[in-house]
Amino acid sequence: MSDHVHGPNCNHGQQQQRPAGTVQVNDAQQAPPLFKSIASYLRDEKQSAMRTKQGVINGKRIEYFKGKSAVNALLKENFAKVLPKDQQVPKERSDAIVVLNELGKLGFILCVSRGDYIGEKHSPRQLAVAPTQEMNENNYYVWLWEGPKWGVYLRAGLLIAGILTAVLFPLWPSFLRLGVWYLSMGVLGLLGVFFGIAIVRLILYVLSLIVLPRGFWLFPNLFADCGVIESFIPFYGWDEPKAKKSPSSTSTTVNEKSAGSDVTHSPRSTTIEAVDE
Repeated sequence: MSDHVHGPNCNHGQQQQRPAGTVQVNDAQQAPPLFKSIASYLRDEKQSAMRTKQGVINGKRIEYFKGKSAVNALLKENFAKVLPKDQQVPKERSDAIVVLNELGKLGFILCVSRGDYIGEKHSPRQLAVAPTQEMNENNYYVWLWEGPKWGVYLRAGLLIAGILTAVLFPLWPSFLRLGVWYLSMGVLGLLGVFFGIAIVRLILYVLSLIVLPRGFWLFPNLFADCGVIESFIPFYGWDEPKAKKSPSSTSTTVNEKSAGSDVTHSPRSTTIEAVDE
């Protein structure tokens, strides 16, 4: 039997410990449907009015928010529509913090500490997992739950289908390939007509400035903020004439000046008469 020697490689009395700085997180996909509805409500900025910001944690961009914003969102009237009728609506800020605490336990959110900006001001901030996971209005939290997975699967399926369709283009039937060719030529033709109209109207406008007193526009609403049909109505138009001063306004100004001069000199004449007397 060999003697036991204590040293750096000794495993005597060691216990399996969790690495420092790690936090055990539950899977939010296994959470009850009620809390998934609450998380969906908070993530919907139109309903909850809770704004999120971009941060970076472990080199990955992620959305985070402040606890105060979440508490305010849970106290809104819109939140009552999300809850079932038999569920009590939070009435005080402490009740809303209890709801956030449940979201944290189920793995929807994670408490983090916010650091400095990564680059210039208003750029994403550096985030780090907080050693103590506590719910507080002044703390910051990141979203670990990205919402229902069916949307992700649907987008991935459409992307894969689009790639396969493009790759297998040589295997398409001849009538489909011919249809795609005609469609692409039609789109290119429309773009050519549009740019041609834009060039012609610019040339006509420059020539009209030289020959005519006002500029002439072909399709004056072509680049206006309106619909497609309204962009080609009317067919032509003119620049608005420059505003000129009317004679009536000039005479009014002269009369005002003369009236002002009379008022100015009248006290002097009164003073002179008083001295003569």
